[in-house]
Amino acid sequence: QPLMPDPDVIEQRMNDQMVLLHLRTNQFYQLNHTAARLWELIRDGQTENQIQEQLLEEFEIEPDQLKAELQQMIATFEAQKLVIIHD
Repeated sequence: QPLMPDPDVIEQRMNDQMVLLHLRTNQFYQLNHTAARLWELIRDGQTENQIQEQLLEEFEIEPDQLKAELQQMIATFEAQKLVIIHD
């Protein structure tokens, strides 16, 4: 079940942060470094498992903590309609 960015979301990188604009809702979202990296990996078409492995390599974090934070961030992206689940 790969996630995909909603086609109506545009992004702008600003140093190590990212700003998203949802064109249908006119809502802005500012992503911190970790969430911005998650967004890039979703945009690149990686699965949740691939994303988790990649983030474990890039950030010093316990696997269980990363998994919990990932699920929370993805749930937030879904709730804000920033991503769609692609069958």
